[in-house]
Amino acid sequence: MIEFAVDTVGVVFNPEGGHLHDVAIRWNGREIRPLHRAPWVDSGEALPDDVPLGLRNLAGDFFCAPFADSDIDGAPGHGWTANGHWNLDGIDEEAAGVTARFTLQETVFGATVRKAVTLRRGQPIVYQRHVFEGGSGALPMAHHAMVRVPGGAALSFSDKAFGIAPPGPVEPDPARGRSVLAYPQRFAGLDQVRLADGGTADAARYPFAENHEDIVLLAEAPGTALGWSAALAATDGFLFFGLKDPRQLPFTMLWMSNGGRDYPPFSSRHRHVLGIEEGCMYLHLGHRASMEPNLLNAEGYPTVIALASEGRVEIAYAFGAIPAEPGWDRVEAITRSAAGLDLRIAGGPTLAVPFEADRIGLEL
Repeated sequence: MIEFAVDTVGVVFNPEGGHLHDVAIRWNGREIRPLHRAPWVDSGEALPDDVPLGLRNLAGDFFCAPFADSDIDGAPGHGWTANGHWNLDGIDEEAAGVTARFTLQETVFGATVRKAVTLRRGQPIVYQRHVFEGGSGALPMAHHAMVRVPGGAALSFSDKAFGIAPPGPVEPDPARGRSVLAYPQRFAGLDQVRLADGGTADAARYPFAENHEDIVLLAEAPGTALGWSAALAATDGFLFFGLKDPRQLPFTMLWMSNGGRDYPPFSSRHRHVLGIEEGCMYLHLGHRASMEPNLLNAEGYPTVIALASEGRVEIAYAFGAIPAEPGWDRVEAITRSAAGLDLRIAGGPTLAVPFEADRIGLEL
């Protein structure tokens, strides 16, 4: 493990798969650890041989390229960026912060992939940047941040045009697991998502059911300037938020993992976990499905990002968290401000958080 920190954030990075193994955020005199780590990661238990490295080390946030099934090049699911070996190039320290730099040992469609994780003093935020040098082809890409919210969370987002569920259930075989949503479906908002039994659920209040594994995708509304996602887990004491350029990463996919997989390593114990996955992809249906005509690119949304054989492609993303106070309900809005960000709590305060928008490709 590789550790680096500033006054407000400490990161433990696992070079075997590139996962943020642990993130501790210190803000207003409190320390929080909002990200999830799978129960088998720390148990020392033996896992089946066919469990890939990325799933063995499932923790925090990691970068997927290609996202989901690597059904063109035969790499493990979520690609070598989530299953390969990251070499530490160095940790650059300066007065304002620290940046850890890594290079992936494996190539991705001929591209050399470099990772930079930046922490800034006085900010409760982790900035990440992935650079593809050379290579050929196009592939779906996404960040895979995960929170665990046994006390529940209220979810809110930048303006979305619509949401969809995949063509079929995430877990279609009752001998292996369960899904509870109706598949496929399209919806205007998470508060009225249809269930397989004919009812509806408010999926913006997670978890909304027990013993299920489900996925939905939210598409950014055209013209959105700042893409953001928020999970306010008041009982568990934190507010998590993700930040992106919606022109580059136009989708937010929610992986709702709440005891709905009975097979190893999940074994019915992976509960109250929410993946908030910001990316450019066609659901979780893999590389080939994202490249081919699909219902998202038919509406003008990109579902792959092209590599540049003679140049560089950069993908940027940031997430942060602050302690939540009792009585906070949900985030009403996140907007840019002179100080960085304003986080407006519904019926509560507006919180100023420092943030450097240019680090995720947005103009100051």
